[in-house]
Amino acid sequence: MEIGLDDAYSIKTPDDSRKLYAKWAASYEADFVANQGYEHPRVIAEHFDHLVPDIKTVIDVGTGTGLVGLELSKLRPNLEIDGVDISPEMLAEAKKKGIYRNLYERDLTKVISNLATPYDSLICIGIFTHGHLLPKAVDNLIPLVPRSGYFVIGINANYFKEEQFESYFTDLHKSGEITQPRFNKVKVYSENSPHRESLNVIATFQRQ
Repeated sequence: MEIGLDDAYSIKTPDDSRKLYAKWAASYEADFVANQGYEHPRVIAEHFDHLVPDIKTVIDVGTGTGLVGLELSKLRPNLEIDGVDISPEMLAEAKKKGIYRNLYERDLTKVISNLATPYDSLICIGIFTHGHLLPKAVDNLIPLVPRSGYFVIGINANYFKEEQFESYFTDLHKSGEITQPRFNKVKVYSENSPHRESLNVIATFQRQ
């Protein structure tokens, strides 16, 4: 049976994530990315390249098969990229691309430790969506980047509204944790995709 978005959106626990992505890792790029016209890795990498100044290191959170890292490596060949994901099978696929300095298997719902921190910047897509992580998980990401470091986080637009991400980020700003975030809605899929109307919100900010 072909795995798809409905399966991903039905995840409820970290163990559910491990089981789903263990099955999906080998076919993910062919069955989902190519067939469904998934373009968000390129879109967010271009967004990062446009807004983040010349920095040395980035942590790709929710690495998956390494598509975001691949797009970043094209735009910034000298950027050192590390990746972290809950799925060892997805990380094995990412390793094949030969672009990651380090890859770490971690549960993002918990404190993320023993990485090559701090990183100059952080980028992520795919983890803040239906069935995945709640806004509170951002608390585990902030310590990975030093003060003035950059965050570029893609969030499913419907999920962004349902889980009140804007209020969450506003509270982080008011408490002095982050700068005023910038929100941009972007397309996730190609015009030929059955999901072409789907949007993500990219939240961009710095740690204070």
